[in-house]
Amino acid sequence: MAALLLVVTLLLAGGFCAWVYYRREFAVRSRPMLLAARLIAVAGVVALLWNPVLPTGPRSDAPDRYVILDASASMGARAADGTVLWETAVQRALAEAENGARVLVADQGIRAVDPDSLAGLTPSGVESLLAEAVAVAAEAGAREVVLITDRRLHDPVATALAARRLGVSLAVDTLAEAGDNLGIGRLILPASAASGDEVRGRVEVEGASGADTVTVAISVDGEPHQTLRLAAPQGGGTSGADFTFGTGLEAGAHEVTARLDRPDAFELDDERTAVAQVDPEETGVLLVSFAPDWEPRFLLPVLDQVTGLPVRGFLRTGPGRYHPMDAGASGNTAAIDEVAMERLLRRAEMVVAMGVDGSTAGLVEAATSRTARLLIFPRDGAGAAGGGVAVGGALPGEWYLDEAPPSPIAGEVDRFVGAGLPPLTRVLPVVGESAGTALHLRLGGAGESRAALILRADGPRRVGVVLAQGFWRWAFRGGEPREHYRSLWAAIGGWMMADEPLAAGPGVRPARPVLQRGLRAPWFGRGYENEQIVLTVAAATGDVVLDSTLTVPPGGLFTTAPLAAGTYTYTAIASADTVGGTFHVEAFTDEMLQRPTDAADLTMRAPDGDAAAERNRPLRTWPFPYLVILAAVCAEWIGRRRAGLR
Repeated sequence: MAALLLVVTLLLAGGFCAWVYYRREFAVRSRPMLLAARLIAVAGVVALLWNPVLPTGPRSDAPDRYVILDASASMGARAADGTVLWETAVQRALAEAENGARVLVADQGIRAVDPDSLAGLTPSGVESLLAEAVAVAAEAGAREVVLITDRRLHDPVATALAARRLGVSLAVDTLAEAGDNLGIGRLILPASAASGDEVRGRVEVEGASGADTVTVAISVDGEPHQTLRLAAPQGGGTSGADFTFGTGLEAGAHEVTARLDRPDAFELDDERTAVAQVDPEETGVLLVSFAPDWEPRFLLPVLDQVTGLPVRGFLRTGPGRYHPMDAGASGNTAAIDEVAMERLLRRAEMVVAMGVDGSTAGLVEAATSRTARLLIFPRDGAGAAGGGVAVGGALPGEWYLDEAPPSPIAGEVDRFVGAGLPPLTRVLPVVGESAGTALHLRLGGAGESRAALILRADGPRRVGVVLAQGFWRWAFRGGEPREHYRSLWAAIGGWMMADEPLAAGPGVRPARPVLQRGLRAPWFGRGYENEQIVLTVAAATGDVVLDSTLTVPPGGLFTTAPLAAGTYTYTAIASADTVGGTFHVEAFTDEMLQRPTDAADLTMRAPDGDAAAERNRPLRTWPFPYLVILAAVCAEWIGRRRAGLR
C-alpha cells in the first residue's frame, strides 16, 4: 500500500510539473532538460518523505557496537545487597567502551558521551524511553546494540520493534534486581472545598515489600496532621486508606504531604504532595447579586446543574459586604469585602452579575474586562453599557413572550411561546439597532416588540445581557414553567460554553498547583492571548530561575523549561496587570513503580549473514539524496534564467 501511494504521488507530482512546462510556460529548446531537473528534485523530496530503509555495508568511521545507558531516575535505586544500580551500570558501560563500543546516554534526550565523563553523570530522566535511542544508534551505523538498564521501560514494545525494523541485534546487560520498594502511588484530594466543609482525601501505596503493614504520615502546611497504618501491598499490588481533615481548614491553599515512614530501595517515590484549595479564587461560575431579589435563589442551582462547573454565589448585603449564598449548607457565614470580591470576579471562568447599576458598573467592568463568559442583569443604562448595550429608562408592566427571533437559542424559545408562562416585568428598552436579540416581549401581549435578552460573541468572548426581570416567576410556579425556566438557562449556558471548554479563568498561573519534575511546566494565560507578558519565577532561596518575556498563544496555554523539585514563586506582568503566586514541583517519580520487562522480550537477533553482513539504514540519514535535490534545483534555476524564463 505504501509503495502504491508513493507511485501515485510521483505520477501526480510529475504530471503537474509537465503541465506547467508544456501548458503554462513559454516554449524553449531546453524545456525537456528543465522538466527533467524539476522531476528529479520532486522525486527526491517525495523519497525523503517516504524515508525507506535501505541496506548498506559496514561503515569504517563508526563502530558496529553501541551501548545505550539508561539514565532514568529508577537507575538510582539500590540493589538488595546495598549497591547502587547506577554505579554498576556505569562500570559496565566503561567496560564496553574499552572493547570499542560507543556509548549513548538516554535521560532527558539522546546523546553520545565520552566514557571519561560518565563518572560525573547522575540518573535524572523522568521516563525510560529507549526506542528512539535504538533508532539513533542504528542510523549511526550500529550492528549490535546493548541496553544497560533496570528494564523498567515505558516503551518496551516500541524498543523491540525499532531494533527489528532497523535490522540490529538487541541485547540486555541485566543488572541486579532492586531491593524491596514501596511508593506513594496516588494522593487524592478534592479539587476545591468550601469553608466549613469536611475535606476528605485518599492515599494509595504501591510496590512490593516483605512487611505486613506500612505507615504513612500526613502533614498539612509542614505540620504533622495524622498517621495512617495500612496493609502493605503484596506482589506489586496497591493498598489504600481514606483520611479526613475535618472542618478546620481555613480559606486558602494548603500543602498536603503524604510520606512513607521507612526508607527503602528508592526514595523519590516515598513522598507525594498535593494542594487542597479551600474557597479558591478560581471559580467555575461566579454569581453575584448586587441588588438581591428572588432570581439568584432559583438561578444558582440551575447553573450548578447545567454547566457542570463549580458554582459559587454571593449577595451584597451592604456597602463592601458580600455574603455567600450557601452559608446555611456549608456553615461559612463570613462575609468578604469588595477587594476579595474583585479578585473572585477576575479569576472566575464565567461571571453572572445581577442588579448591576451605576454604583457597581465600574467594579464589574474593570474586574471582568478579560472574562471569557459574562452574563449581566442590568438595572439601568450604566449596567447595560458594561455589556455593550445602550438602553433607555425602565418600562414597567406585564410583558409576555413574543415569537422568537433567529438566535443560538431560538429552538428552545420557540417552545415557550404560548406555554402560558407568567409575565416578565420592568424591561429596559434598547436604544437604536441592537444585533444579537434572542428573546422578544410585548407589553400585555400586544404593542411594540421589545428585546429581553441579547447574546453577542466577540471573538472568543461571549456576553449576554438580560433586559427583563421576573424570570424567577417561572421557577416559582413549578411544573412545566419550572422546566421551561431550566431549559432557558441551560440553553444560554450551553451557548456561553460552546466551542471552547473552559479550563481556567482569566489570569496567568501554572496549569496545576503541583507540577511533575523533569517535564516542561504548563501555564494558563487565558484572557491575555496574543499579548506579551513578563514572567519571573524564583526558587525558595530567592534565586531567579526564569525571567522571560513571551507572547501568550491563542488558547492561552503555553509551557516553560522544566524545573527542579521545590517550591517556587512567580510574578506575571501583562499590560497594567500584575499577578503572582506560588506553586510546587514535586520530586516524585513513578519509575520504580513500573514492573521490569522480561529481558527475553528485549532481546533481538540481527538477520544472519557473513562478516560483511548488510544492515538497514533510513534514507534520510544518507547525504546523497540531499545533494541530488540541491543539484537539481540549482540546475533548473540556472537553466531557466539562461532560457529567459522566470
